[in-house]
Amino acid sequence: MMKIGLYHLKYSFRKVIFFLLPFFKKVDPNVVSWSLIPLGIITAITYFFAPHIHWLYLLACGLIFLRMVIGTLDGLMAAEFQKSTAKGEMANRIAPEIADMCLILGIAFSSFYYSTLGLVAITMCWAVTFFGLIGLVANRKIQSVGPVGQTDRIVALIVFSICQYLSLYWAWNFDFIMAFFLWVIIGSVITCALRIYSLFKKKM
Repeated sequence: MMKIGLYHLKYSFRKVIFFLLPFFKKVDPNVVSWSLIPLGIITAITYFFAPHIHWLYLLACGLIFLRMVIGTLDGLMAAEFQKSTAKGEMANRIAPEIADMCLILGIAFSSFYYSTLGLVAITMCWAVTFFGLIGLVANRKIQSVGPVGQTDRIVALIVFSICQYLSLYWAWNFDFIMAFFLWVIIGSVITCALRIYSLFKKKM
């Protein structure tokens, strides 16, 4: 099956940020991983106020990009400095999920009109993660196929946020944040279906 999604591009992104490694040689990768949670909370707060202070959408994009750097750097540090541990693997899974849930909640409650779609989107994001990891119980590989994986969501959010700022600035009268939630929900259904298919296409 063709690998739909941006997850595989993380290896190219690692090469881009490789120059940062010397600055983190003495830092515990787990500290870097857990730092995603306060960053996620700050980004969520930024989105919460963005409908009233529009330039905050652009600031949020910068914070999301920083989250992408940190989320890639921790695994790169663990591999390059031979600091991989079981706790590190768990932190690498748990921290970004919590950060992303905080982020989506911040957006969902930034406007009454987003709340219902936002909560549905959060549920679908959990479903995507569940069907990506459930194969581990049967010694199958983690499933990253699909158009709305974790990497795809945060990259898309940057694009939709920039468009939302421009829409408000130029009075386009189109709500790109609402469009983002719809994209997440519809795309998550497709992603879950693809991951289930990938899990069962061969005999377990």
